[in-house]
Amino acid sequence: MYPFTTALVRLAAGISGGDGQSSLNTVVQRWPEKFIHVIPAGTQECKLDFTPGGVMNKAVQTLYQGQAKIEELESIRGMAALLVVFYHIPNWNPLFDIGIVRSGYLMVHLFFVLSGFVIYNAYAARIDSAQDLMRFQFLRFGRLYPVHLLFLLVYVLFEVAKYVGQARLGIVSPNSQPFRENSVTALVQQIFLVQAIGPAGHPTSFNTPAWSISVEFYAYLIFGAIVLCLPRIKNLLFSLLAMASLLMLVTNATFGFGDLLKCLAGFFIGCLTAFTVQRLPLAFPRALSLILFAAIVAFLHWKTSERYDAVIYLLSALLIASVVAVKDGYLNRLLNLKALTWLGAVSYAVYMSHVAVIWVLSQVMRVVLKKPEAMIGERSTPQLSVVEVIIAWGLLIAIVLVISALVQRFVETPLRARSRRLAERWWRAETHPASRQVT
Repeated sequence: MYPFTTALVRLAAGISGGDGQSSLNTVVQRWPEKFIHVIPAGTQECKLDFTPGGVMNKAVQTLYQGQAKIEELESIRGMAALLVVFYHIPNWNPLFDIGIVRSGYLMVHLFFVLSGFVIYNAYAARIDSAQDLMRFQFLRFGRLYPVHLLFLLVYVLFEVAKYVGQARLGIVSPNSQPFRENSVTALVQQIFLVQAIGPAGHPTSFNTPAWSISVEFYAYLIFGAIVLCLPRIKNLLFSLLAMASLLMLVTNATFGFGDLLKCLAGFFIGCLTAFTVQRLPLAFPRALSLILFAAIVAFLHWKTSERYDAVIYLLSALLIASVVAVKDGYLNRLLNLKALTWLGAVSYAVYMSHVAVIWVLSQVMRVVLKKPEAMIGERSTPQLSVVEVIIAWGLLIAIVLVISALVQRFVETPLRARSRRLAERWWRAETHPASRQVT
Protein backbone atom coordinates (compact mmCIF):
# COMPACT_ATOMS: atom_id res chain seq x y z
CA MET A 1 0.00 0.00 0.00
CA TYR A 2 1.45 3.37 -1.01
CA PRO A 3 1.44 6.26 1.46
CA PHE A 4 -1.33 8.68 0.59
CA THR A 5 0.84 11.45 -0.86
CA THR A 6 2.84 9.07 -3.02
CA ALA A 7 -0.29 7.44 -4.37
CA LEU A 8 -1.86 10.80 -5.19
CA VAL A 9 1.25 12.02 -6.98
CA ARG A 10 1.54 8.75 -8.91
CA LEU A 11 -2.11 9.01 -9.84
CA ALA A 12 -1.63 12.54 -11.12
CA ALA A 13 1.41 11.50 -13.12
CA GLY A 14 -0.46 8.57 -14.59
CA ILE A 15 -3.30 10.77 -15.78
CA SER A 16 -1.30 13.74 -16.99
CA GLY A 17 1.79 12.00 -18.28
CA GLY A 18 3.90 14.43 -16.26
CA ASP A 19 6.09 14.12 -13.20
CA GLY A 20 3.13 14.08 -10.84
CA GLN A 21 3.82 16.72 -8.19
CA SER A 22 4.38 19.62 -10.58
CA SER A 23 1.25 18.84 -12.58
CA LEU A 24 -1.02 17.88 -9.70
CA ASN A 25 -2.90 21.17 -9.44
CA THR A 26 -3.40 21.27 -13.21
CA VAL A 27 -4.66 17.71 -13.23
CA VAL A 28 -7.21 18.35 -10.49
CA GLN A 29 -8.58 21.39 -12.26
CA ARG A 30 -8.67 19.79 -15.70
CA TRP A 31 -9.98 16.36 -14.71
CA PRO A 32 -11.89 16.84 -11.44
CA GLU A 33 -13.95 13.73 -12.14
CA LYS A 34 -10.81 11.59 -11.82
CA PHE A 35 -10.50 12.69 -8.20
CA ILE A 36 -14.14 12.37 -7.16
CA HIS A 37 -13.23 9.94 -4.38
CA VAL A 38 -10.25 11.95 -3.22
CA ILE A 39 -10.61 15.71 -3.55
CA PRO A 40 -13.75 17.81 -2.96
CA ALA A 41 -15.29 19.63 -5.90
CA GLY A 42 -13.88 23.12 -6.38
CA THR A 43 -10.48 22.41 -4.80
CA GLN A 44 -7.91 24.60 -6.51
CA GLU A 45 -4.78 23.71 -4.57
CA CYS A 46 -3.67 20.28 -3.41
CA LYS A 47 -2.03 21.20 -0.11
CA LEU A 48 -3.84 18.38 1.62
CA ASP A 49 -2.90 17.09 5.04
CA PHE A 50 -4.05 13.48 5.27
CA THR A 51 -2.95 10.68 7.54
CA PRO A 52 -1.55 7.73 5.54
CA GLY A 53 -3.60 4.57 5.53
CA GLY A 54 -7.26 4.04 6.18
CA VAL A 55 -10.08 4.83 3.83
CA MET A 56 -8.29 7.59 1.88
CA ASN A 57 -5.24 5.50 1.19
CA LYS A 58 -7.39 2.62 0.03
CA ALA A 59 -9.49 4.85 -2.20
CA VAL A 60 -6.49 6.45 -3.86
CA GLN A 61 -4.80 3.11 -4.33
CA THR A 62 -7.90 1.79 -6.06
CA LEU A 63 -7.98 4.82 -8.33
CA TYR A 64 -4.27 4.62 -9.07
CA GLN A 65 -4.46 0.99 -10.03
CA GLY A 66 -7.58 1.44 -12.12
CA GLN A 67 -7.15 4.58 -14.22
CA ALA A 68 -6.27 2.91 -17.54
CA LYS A 69 -8.64 0.04 -16.88
CA ILE A 70 -11.58 2.35 -16.31
CA GLU A 71 -11.13 3.75 -19.81
CA GLU A 72 -11.17 0.24 -21.23
CA LEU A 73 -14.33 -0.67 -19.37
CA GLU A 74 -15.95 2.53 -20.59
CA SER A 75 -15.10 1.50 -24.16
CA ILE A 76 -16.89 -1.80 -23.55
CA ARG A 77 -19.87 0.16 -22.25
CA GLY A 78 -19.84 2.32 -25.37
CA MET A 79 -19.84 -0.63 -27.76
CA ALA A 80 -22.61 -2.29 -25.75
CA ALA A 81 -24.71 0.89 -25.91
CA LEU A 82 -24.30 0.99 -29.68
CA LEU A 83 -25.53 -2.59 -29.97
CA VAL A 84 -28.59 -1.66 -27.89
CA VAL A 85 -29.28 1.08 -30.44
CA PHE A 86 -29.24 -1.46 -33.27
CA TYR A 87 -31.49 -3.77 -31.24
CA HIS A 88 -34.16 -1.08 -30.95
CA ILE A 89 -34.11 -0.14 -34.64
CA PRO A 90 -37.35 -1.44 -36.19
CA ASN A 91 -37.13 -4.26 -38.70
CA TRP A 92 -37.26 -2.00 -41.75
CA ASN A 93 -36.06 -4.81 -44.01
CA PRO A 94 -36.01 -8.58 -43.27
CA LEU A 95 -32.46 -8.88 -44.61
CA PHE A 96 -31.27 -6.95 -41.56
CA ASP A 97 -32.83 -9.36 -39.08
CA ILE A 98 -29.43 -10.45 -37.72
CA GLY A 99 -28.85 -12.70 -34.73
CA ILE A 100 -26.44 -10.44 -32.87
CA VAL A 101 -28.85 -7.52 -33.28
CA ARG A 102 -31.81 -9.58 -32.04
CA SER A 103 -29.81 -10.38 -28.90
CA GLY A 104 -28.73 -6.79 -28.33
CA TYR A 105 -30.99 -6.48 -25.29
CA LEU A 106 -28.49 -8.61 -23.36
CA MET A 107 -26.05 -5.71 -23.40
CA VAL A 108 -28.15 -4.17 -20.64
CA HIS A 109 -27.24 -7.22 -18.53
CA LEU A 110 -23.59 -6.45 -19.28
CA PHE A 111 -24.21 -2.85 -18.13
CA PHE A 112 -25.41 -4.19 -14.78
CA VAL A 113 -22.26 -6.29 -14.32
CA LEU A 114 -20.07 -3.34 -15.26
CA SER A 115 -21.88 -1.08 -12.82
CA GLY A 116 -21.48 -3.56 -9.99
CA PHE A 117 -17.77 -3.87 -10.71
CA VAL A 118 -17.17 -0.12 -10.80
CA ILE A 119 -19.33 0.69 -7.78
CA TYR A 120 -17.72 -2.04 -5.67
CA ASN A 121 -14.24 -0.78 -6.50
CA ALA A 122 -15.18 2.77 -5.63
CA TYR A 123 -17.44 2.37 -2.60
CA ALA A 124 -17.13 -1.05 -0.96
CA ALA A 125 -14.93 0.42 1.79
CA ARG A 126 -16.28 3.96 1.87
CA ILE A 127 -19.83 3.82 3.26
CA ASP A 128 -19.38 3.93 7.02
CA SER A 129 -22.23 6.17 8.18
CA ALA A 130 -25.76 7.23 7.29
CA GLN A 131 -24.23 10.41 5.86
CA ASP A 132 -21.98 8.36 3.60
CA LEU A 133 -24.98 6.37 2.38
CA MET A 134 -27.06 9.46 1.67
CA ARG A 135 -24.15 11.04 -0.13
CA PHE A 136 -23.52 7.92 -2.19
CA GLN A 137 -27.17 7.63 -3.21
CA PHE A 138 -27.42 11.32 -4.04
CA LEU A 139 -24.37 11.07 -6.29
CA ARG A 140 -25.99 8.11 -8.07
CA PHE A 141 -29.13 10.22 -8.45
CA GLY A 142 -27.07 13.05 -9.92
CA ARG A 143 -25.50 10.61 -12.34
CA LEU A 144 -28.74 9.12 -13.63
CA TYR A 145 -31.64 11.49 -13.16
CA PRO A 146 -30.88 14.66 -15.20
CA VAL A 147 -30.64 12.83 -18.53
CA HIS A 148 -33.60 10.64 -17.59
CA LEU A 149 -35.71 13.70 -16.83
CA LEU A 150 -34.67 15.38 -20.07
CA PHE A 151 -35.87 12.52 -22.25
CA LEU A 152 -38.95 11.95 -20.12
CA LEU A 153 -39.94 15.52 -20.97
CA VAL A 154 -39.16 14.84 -24.64
CA TYR A 155 -41.53 11.89 -24.55
CA VAL A 156 -44.27 13.95 -22.90
CA LEU A 157 -43.93 16.32 -25.86
CA PHE A 158 -44.20 13.33 -28.20
CA GLU A 159 -47.49 12.37 -26.55
CA VAL A 160 -48.78 15.92 -26.96
CA ALA A 161 -47.72 15.83 -30.63
CA LYS A 162 -49.56 12.52 -31.13
CA TYR A 163 -52.67 13.99 -29.53
CA VAL A 164 -52.57 17.13 -31.70
CA GLY A 165 -51.84 15.08 -34.81
CA GLN A 166 -54.79 12.81 -34.15
CA ALA A 167 -57.28 15.48 -33.01
CA ARG A 168 -56.40 18.25 -35.46
CA LEU A 169 -54.77 16.56 -38.45
CA GLY A 170 -56.37 13.13 -38.45
CA ILE A 171 -53.00 11.37 -38.17
CA VAL A 172 -53.62 8.17 -36.24
CA SER A 173 -50.72 6.03 -35.03
CA PRO A 174 -51.23 2.34 -35.86
CA ASN A 175 -49.23 1.32 -32.79
CA SER A 176 -50.34 3.52 -29.90
CA GLN A 177 -52.85 6.11 -28.78
CA PRO A 178 -51.92 9.38 -27.05
CA PHE A 179 -51.56 8.99 -23.28
CA ARG A 180 -52.82 5.41 -23.32
CA GLU A 181 -49.66 3.35 -22.84
CA ASN A 182 -47.85 6.46 -21.64
CA SER A 183 -50.45 7.27 -19.01
CA VAL A 184 -50.42 9.62 -16.02
CA THR A 185 -49.77 6.61 -13.76
CA ALA A 186 -46.79 5.62 -15.89
CA LEU A 187 -45.53 9.21 -15.79
CA VAL A 188 -45.62 9.28 -11.99
CA GLN A 189 -43.74 5.98 -11.88
CA GLN A 190 -41.12 7.38 -14.25
CA ILE A 191 -40.67 10.48 -12.10
CA PHE A 192 -39.98 8.34 -9.03
CA LEU A 193 -37.92 5.74 -10.93
CA VAL A 194 -40.20 2.87 -9.95
CA GLN A 195 -41.56 2.01 -13.40
CA ALA A 196 -39.69 -1.31 -13.51
CA ILE A 197 -40.23 -2.31 -9.88
CA GLY A 198 -42.86 -4.99 -9.37
CA PRO A 199 -45.87 -6.26 -11.30
CA ALA A 200 -47.70 -2.91 -11.20
CA GLY A 201 -44.91 -1.13 -13.05
CA HIS A 202 -44.91 0.24 -16.59
CA PRO A 203 -41.30 -0.49 -17.59
CA THR A 204 -41.69 0.19 -21.33
CA SER A 205 -43.66 3.42 -20.98
CA PHE A 206 -42.28 6.70 -22.33
CA ASN A 207 -38.51 6.30 -22.85
CA THR A 208 -38.19 2.51 -22.85
CA PRO A 209 -34.46 2.26 -21.93
CA ALA A 210 -35.15 4.07 -18.65
CA TRP A 211 -36.41 0.79 -17.15
CA SER A 212 -32.82 -0.19 -16.46
CA ILE A 213 -31.92 2.96 -14.53
CA SER A 214 -35.09 2.42 -12.48
CA VAL A 215 -33.88 -0.92 -11.17
CA GLU A 216 -30.22 0.09 -11.03
CA PHE A 217 -30.99 3.08 -8.81
CA TYR A 218 -32.48 0.79 -6.17
CA ALA A 219 -29.69 -1.77 -6.61
CA TYR A 220 -27.34 1.03 -5.56
CA LEU A 221 -29.44 1.58 -2.44
CA ILE A 222 -29.37 -2.13 -1.55
CA PHE A 223 -25.60 -2.18 -2.07
CA GLY A 224 -25.05 0.89 0.08
CA ALA A 225 -27.30 -0.37 2.88
CA ILE A 226 -25.46 -3.70 3.03
CA VAL A 227 -22.03 -2.06 3.04
CA LEU A 228 -23.15 0.26 5.84
CA CYS A 229 -25.08 -2.17 8.04
CA LEU A 230 -23.31 -5.49 7.47
CA PRO A 231 -19.81 -4.70 6.21
CA ARG A 232 -18.18 -7.88 7.53
CA ILE A 233 -20.48 -10.19 5.61
CA LYS A 234 -21.20 -7.95 2.63
CA ASN A 235 -19.53 -10.27 0.12
CA LEU A 236 -21.47 -13.25 1.43
CA LEU A 237 -24.71 -11.29 1.09
CA PHE A 238 -23.76 -10.14 -2.40
CA SER A 239 -23.18 -13.80 -3.33
CA LEU A 240 -26.54 -14.85 -1.92
CA LEU A 241 -28.35 -12.03 -3.71
CA ALA A 242 -26.68 -12.88 -7.02
CA MET A 243 -27.43 -16.60 -6.72
CA ALA A 244 -31.01 -16.10 -5.54
CA SER A 245 -31.71 -13.63 -8.35
CA LEU A 246 -30.24 -15.98 -10.96
CA LEU A 247 -32.20 -18.93 -9.61
CA MET A 248 -35.46 -17.00 -9.74
CA LEU A 249 -34.73 -15.85 -13.28
CA VAL A 250 -33.81 -19.25 -14.71
CA THR A 251 -36.83 -20.90 -13.05
CA ASN A 252 -39.11 -18.03 -14.10
CA ALA A 253 -40.19 -17.55 -10.48
CA THR A 254 -39.94 -13.76 -10.65
CA PHE A 255 -43.38 -12.81 -9.27
CA GLY A 256 -43.46 -9.73 -11.46
CA PHE A 257 -40.01 -8.54 -10.35
CA GLY A 258 -38.11 -9.89 -13.35
CA ASP A 259 -36.54 -6.57 -14.33
CA LEU A 260 -35.27 -5.94 -10.81
CA LEU A 261 -33.90 -9.48 -10.57
CA LYS A 262 -32.01 -9.06 -13.86
CA CYS A 263 -30.32 -6.03 -12.40
CA LEU A 264 -29.58 -7.56 -9.00
CA ALA A 265 -28.07 -10.66 -10.60
CA GLY A 266 -25.77 -8.66 -12.86
CA PHE A 267 -24.91 -5.95 -10.37
CA PHE A 268 -23.86 -8.27 -7.57
CA ILE A 269 -22.01 -10.58 -9.95
CA GLY A 270 -20.10 -7.44 -10.91
CA CYS A 271 -19.41 -6.76 -7.23
CA LEU A 272 -18.09 -10.28 -6.74
CA THR A 273 -15.95 -9.93 -9.85
CA ALA A 274 -14.37 -6.79 -8.42
CA PHE A 275 -13.75 -8.53 -5.09
CA THR A 276 -12.13 -11.48 -6.86
CA VAL A 277 -9.88 -9.28 -8.98
CA GLN A 278 -8.78 -7.33 -5.90
CA ARG A 279 -7.99 -10.40 -3.79
CA LEU A 280 -6.60 -12.97 -6.21
CA PRO A 281 -3.47 -12.69 -8.37
CA LEU A 282 -5.14 -13.48 -11.69
CA ALA A 283 -2.58 -14.40 -14.35
CA PHE A 284 -4.60 -14.54 -17.56
CA PRO A 285 -3.08 -15.02 -21.02
CA ARG A 286 -2.92 -11.82 -23.06
CA ALA A 287 -5.27 -13.30 -25.63
CA LEU A 288 -7.98 -14.29 -23.15
CA SER A 289 -9.90 -11.02 -23.22
CA LEU A 290 -10.00 -11.13 -27.02
CA ILE A 291 -11.21 -14.75 -26.93
CA LEU A 292 -13.93 -13.85 -24.42
CA PHE A 293 -14.99 -10.87 -26.53
CA ALA A 294 -15.32 -13.19 -29.53
CA ALA A 295 -17.24 -15.67 -27.37
CA ILE A 296 -19.74 -12.97 -26.43
CA VAL A 297 -20.21 -12.00 -30.07
CA ALA A 298 -20.74 -15.65 -31.03
CA PHE A 299 -23.14 -16.22 -28.15
CA LEU A 300 -25.22 -13.19 -29.09
CA HIS A 301 -25.35 -14.18 -32.74
CA TRP A 302 -26.16 -17.87 -32.38
CA LYS A 303 -28.19 -17.93 -29.17
CA THR A 304 -31.37 -19.85 -29.95
CA SER A 305 -33.50 -19.25 -26.88
CA GLU A 306 -33.99 -16.80 -24.03
CA ARG A 307 -33.44 -19.75 -21.70
CA TYR A 308 -29.72 -19.19 -22.17
CA ASP A 309 -29.75 -15.47 -21.40
CA ALA A 310 -28.16 -15.94 -17.97
CA VAL A 311 -24.92 -17.06 -19.68
CA ILE A 312 -24.23 -13.41 -20.51
CA TYR A 313 -23.60 -12.68 -16.83
CA LEU A 314 -20.75 -15.20 -16.67
CA LEU A 315 -19.25 -14.09 -19.98
CA SER A 316 -19.46 -10.43 -18.97
CA ALA A 317 -17.78 -11.06 -15.62
CA LEU A 318 -14.97 -13.05 -17.23
CA LEU A 319 -14.45 -10.38 -19.89
CA ILE A 320 -14.24 -7.60 -17.31
CA ALA A 321 -11.87 -9.58 -15.10
CA SER A 322 -9.57 -10.41 -18.02
CA VAL A 323 -9.47 -6.81 -19.26
CA VAL A 324 -8.72 -5.46 -15.78
CA ALA A 325 -6.21 -8.13 -14.75
CA VAL A 326 -4.11 -8.07 -17.93
CA LYS A 327 -3.15 -4.49 -18.76
CA ASP A 328 -1.37 -5.40 -21.99
CA GLY A 329 -4.00 -7.80 -23.32
CA TYR A 330 -4.68 -7.83 -27.04
CA LEU A 331 -8.22 -6.52 -26.60
CA ASN A 332 -6.99 -3.70 -24.36
CA ARG A 333 -5.19 -2.13 -27.31
CA LEU A 334 -8.46 -1.92 -29.20
CA LEU A 335 -10.34 -0.60 -26.19
CA ASN A 336 -7.85 2.24 -25.77
CA LEU A 337 -8.61 3.68 -29.21
CA LYS A 338 -9.75 7.28 -28.83
CA ALA A 339 -12.93 6.69 -30.82
CA LEU A 340 -14.01 3.94 -28.43
CA THR A 341 -13.09 5.83 -25.27
CA TRP A 342 -15.13 8.77 -26.59
CA LEU A 343 -18.03 6.44 -27.33
CA GLY A 344 -17.78 5.21 -23.75
CA ALA A 345 -17.88 8.76 -22.45
CA VAL A 346 -21.17 9.47 -24.25
CA SER A 347 -22.60 5.97 -23.81
CA TYR A 348 -25.22 6.93 -21.21
CA ALA A 349 -26.54 9.69 -23.45
CA VAL A 350 -26.52 7.27 -26.41
CA TYR A 351 -28.50 4.76 -24.39
CA MET A 352 -31.07 7.28 -23.21
CA SER A 353 -31.51 9.25 -26.45
CA HIS A 354 -31.64 6.69 -29.23
CA VAL A 355 -35.23 5.48 -28.93
CA ALA A 356 -36.49 9.06 -29.24
CA VAL A 357 -34.48 9.51 -32.43
CA ILE A 358 -35.80 6.21 -33.79
CA TRP A 359 -39.38 7.33 -33.07
CA VAL A 360 -38.90 10.61 -34.96
CA LEU A 361 -37.34 8.88 -37.98
CA SER A 362 -40.14 6.31 -38.02
CA GLN A 363 -42.75 9.08 -38.12
CA VAL A 364 -40.91 10.77 -40.99
CA MET A 365 -40.98 7.48 -42.92
CA ARG A 366 -44.64 6.93 -42.12
CA VAL A 367 -46.13 10.43 -42.46
CA VAL A 368 -43.77 12.32 -44.77
CA LEU A 369 -42.25 9.67 -47.03
CA LYS A 370 -45.42 7.49 -47.00
CA LYS A 371 -43.43 4.26 -46.88
CA PRO A 372 -45.42 1.01 -47.03
CA GLU A 373 -45.83 -0.78 -43.72
CA ALA A 374 -45.95 -4.38 -42.57
CA MET A 375 -46.92 -5.99 -39.28
CA ILE A 376 -43.69 -7.08 -37.59
CA GLY A 377 -44.63 -8.83 -34.40
CA GLU A 378 -47.44 -6.67 -33.07
CA ARG A 379 -46.26 -3.37 -34.57
CA SER A 380 -46.85 -1.74 -37.91
CA THR A 381 -43.37 -0.99 -39.26
CA PRO A 382 -42.27 1.03 -42.33
CA GLN A 383 -40.53 -1.10 -44.95
CA LEU A 384 -37.44 0.12 -46.80
CA SER A 385 -35.15 -1.14 -49.52
CA VAL A 386 -31.67 -2.39 -48.65
CA VAL A 387 -30.08 0.88 -49.77
CA GLU A 388 -32.65 2.91 -47.84
CA VAL A 389 -32.00 0.90 -44.69
CA ILE A 390 -28.25 1.48 -44.95
CA ILE A 391 -28.84 5.21 -45.37
CA ALA A 392 -31.36 5.25 -42.51
CA TRP A 393 -29.02 3.36 -40.19
CA GLY A 394 -26.14 5.72 -40.97
CA LEU A 395 -28.32 8.79 -40.50
CA LEU A 396 -29.74 7.42 -37.27
CA ILE A 397 -26.35 6.65 -35.73
CA ALA A 398 -24.99 10.04 -36.77
CA ILE A 399 -27.93 11.89 -35.21
CA VAL A 400 -27.75 9.83 -32.02
CA LEU A 401 -24.02 10.49 -31.63
CA VAL A 402 -24.41 14.23 -32.21
CA ILE A 403 -27.31 14.50 -29.76
CA SER A 404 -25.44 12.36 -27.24
CA ALA A 405 -22.34 14.54 -27.44
CA LEU A 406 -24.47 17.64 -26.83
CA VAL A 407 -26.38 16.05 -23.97
CA GLN A 408 -23.17 14.81 -22.36
CA ARG A 409 -21.54 18.23 -22.74
CA PHE A 410 -24.40 20.50 -21.68
CA VAL A 411 -26.61 18.35 -19.44
CA GLU A 412 -24.95 15.24 -18.06
CA THR A 413 -21.50 16.60 -17.16
CA PRO A 414 -22.45 19.99 -15.65
CA LEU A 415 -25.39 18.64 -13.65
CA ARG A 416 -23.34 15.73 -12.41
CA ALA A 417 -20.68 18.19 -11.28
CA ARG A 418 -23.39 20.24 -9.61
CA SER A 419 -24.60 17.19 -7.71
CA ARG A 420 -21.05 16.60 -6.47
CA ARG A 421 -20.82 20.15 -5.16
CA LEU A 422 -24.16 19.82 -3.42
CA ALA A 423 -23.14 16.49 -1.91
CA GLU A 424 -19.91 18.02 -0.64
CA ARG A 425 -21.87 20.85 0.94
CA TRP A 426 -24.60 18.72 2.49
CA TRP A 427 -22.75 15.58 3.56
CA ARG A 428 -19.18 16.00 4.63
CA ALA A 429 -17.49 12.86 5.98
CA GLU A 430 -17.51 13.25 9.75
CA THR A 431 -16.61 9.72 10.79
CA HIS A 432 -13.02 9.83 9.55
CA PRO A 433 -11.30 13.08 10.58
CA ALA A 434 -8.24 12.14 8.57
CA SER A 435 -10.38 11.71 5.47
CA ARG A 436 -12.87 14.57 5.67
CA GLN A 437 -12.14 15.38 2.06
CA VAL A 438 -13.59 12.14 0.65
CA THR A 439 -16.18 12.82 -2.05
